[in-house]
Amino acid sequence: MPKLPVPLRIEGDEHIAGALCRATADNGRRFPSEILALVDIETLHPASIAANLVEPDASALAELLGTDVASLLRATHPVAPDGRCDFFGAAIRTKHREGQIRRVSPRGLVDAPYLRAMWQLKPIGFDPRTREILLSACPVCGTALGFSRTYGVCFCDRCAANDALGFLQPTVDLRDFPQPLVEIEDMAALDFVTGLVDPDETVRLAFAPALDEDLTGLDRGEVFDLCMAIVGVLDQDPKRAVTSPAKPTTRADYDRLFTPERLAEAGRIVLDWRTGFDRLCERARATSKERPGFYGIKAELGQVYALTADRTLTDRVRAVVRDAVLRNMATSSAGVAVRRTEHRGRDDLITIQQAAARFGIRNKLFRRLAEAPGLTHHRADGTRKGPVLFVAEEIAALAAVRADLESASSVGLRLGIPAGGVAQLAEAGLIEKVSGPVLLTVVGKNQYRRSTVDALIRDLEARIGGGPSGSFHIRLSKAMYRMPAGEKPWLALVRAVLDGRLAVFEVQGRLNATLIKLAASSFEEVEAAVSGGEIVAGAAEPMVTRAEAADILGITVATVIGMIGAGWLPEHGTGVCTLRRADVVRVARTYISTAEVSRLMGVGYRWVRDRLAKVGIEPVAELRENRGILYDREQVSRWLAVSGKVAA
Repeated sequence: MPKLPVPLRIEGDEHIAGALCRATADNGRRFPSEILALVDIETLHPASIAANLVEPDASALAELLGTDVASLLRATHPVAPDGRCDFFGAAIRTKHREGQIRRVSPRGLVDAPYLRAMWQLKPIGFDPRTREILLSACPVCGTALGFSRTYGVCFCDRCAANDALGFLQPTVDLRDFPQPLVEIEDMAALDFVTGLVDPDETVRLAFAPALDEDLTGLDRGEVFDLCMAIVGVLDQDPKRAVTSPAKPTTRADYDRLFTPERLAEAGRIVLDWRTGFDRLCERARATSKERPGFYGIKAELGQVYALTADRTLTDRVRAVVRDAVLRNMATSSAGVAVRRTEHRGRDDLITIQQAAARFGIRNKLFRRLAEAPGLTHHRADGTRKGPVLFVAEEIAALAAVRADLESASSVGLRLGIPAGGVAQLAEAGLIEKVSGPVLLTVVGKNQYRRSTVDALIRDLEARIGGGPSGSFHIRLSKAMYRMPAGEKPWLALVRAVLDGRLAVFEVQGRLNATLIKLAASSFEEVEAAVSGGEIVAGAAEPMVTRAEAADILGITVATVIGMIGAGWLPEHGTGVCTLRRADVVRVARTYISTAEVSRLMGVGYRWVRDRLAKVGIEPVAELRENRGILYDREQVSRWLAVSGKVAA
């Protein structure tokens, strides 16, 4: 086995390719590949032996170089199946190693003329000892420094000239070109990052940082990879997906991302792990509005959240980061944020899906509730259709009210009164009308509490007596329709029954509405009971249906339709309620129908026209021949008062 004339001593922190270049130059050769060829290692890239040197070749090469096998193998970086390499006992990403480009510290070469392994780590762009920025290209010719040819590690491998004796000698000594020094405030944090992987024995003996207990289970390589990953998320790029932290792909990316300042900042975050990570999270939250399309934890933390799924970190490191994220989300929940349940840090808020499942309200209705001013809800800042959180207690209360709602039409059917009468009862407080956001979840804007309607019906039915005082009886609803045209005193009627001023009894039959099945002994008793009673007209809706108009006017719906066609009652808009209540009341006060005159005179319907014609009172409108006849109310009322023709 051949041996080189000048043996090589490999330093404890030396890069193996640099050691090979030293041996090549010391023994008067130009190309390291020639040295490797002597032991049958065929390669044009000597730096590749750092990862590919195996035991048999290592023994032969050690014998050739005149060094021991242990020193040679210590300087290699074998790659593990997970893609990490063994960098002097610390497992780091192979991608962080610089293979082809030689990087040197001129001041470091002055101290000791050999290539440090630390100089070949891409994220560390300076010499940890001298603080000098590394040089990777010849300052004279500009050619990148490499390993394929050499005049020695202290010289440019391209610049050369013949000396006085005709021998080719290097002309550029890199030690003559010192570079700028790193100047930052937190030098201790920077030393921490480099000390994690620095193979210098003196550095390793003195390296004893006080880490948080969460990190004590990690080895040096894992903590170093964590620092490198944190560097990638220090600047939150809104153009980057939040599940993808910034990763360098080129040498220029390493130079841009891994500056000494950022390395020190990442080191400080790890040294002050709990408070440091919280600062990192708050820094990310400050830019959350710049991440459109993301909500919850992804919007808040951006690429910081991506650390929990970063495949460049080991499972143990990701678990530590996940715990830190959960802890931060829990402690930062004083202000309401739209987050997933596990990150919210509070259990009083629920999502639309949770609320829909729990309370049986359709999802689309909560979209309406999110626009309601009377309900507390929280939406991601700067969004119109983002996720919404509601206060669980408020939704529970709303759901309870919703289950007790009853529409005005349903209340009217159960009580046997028109919608206008229902409004009168609500205005007087006999039943409760519902308002607020809950109305957005049902059809119909006029809703009442069913429980209050049930209570009113029980109170009315509790007043049922034994029977009529004579042979005649009249249902309460029919008695109200015999009242003069205009707003009917439904409130006065109900109060008369509740107060006991009107004796009522139940008429058996198929009609079960309360005021239809309740009857009084005579119309006169009903009229006397409601006499002077208040009519709360202002409580009613301003628009009425044709059926309600017929009730107010005391005529049939067909007659109302005829009045609309003749222009006596103008319609407004489309739908069910197209008549203005004020117009209907005006018509009731101005005109009187044949049916009402018949009741007032106590004569048959067919005799009204002839009787009135005899005293000179003619119809003012006839909607159809002998149908829908209307008279002037004032004229008829004046004649009835003078003639005393009002039926008893």
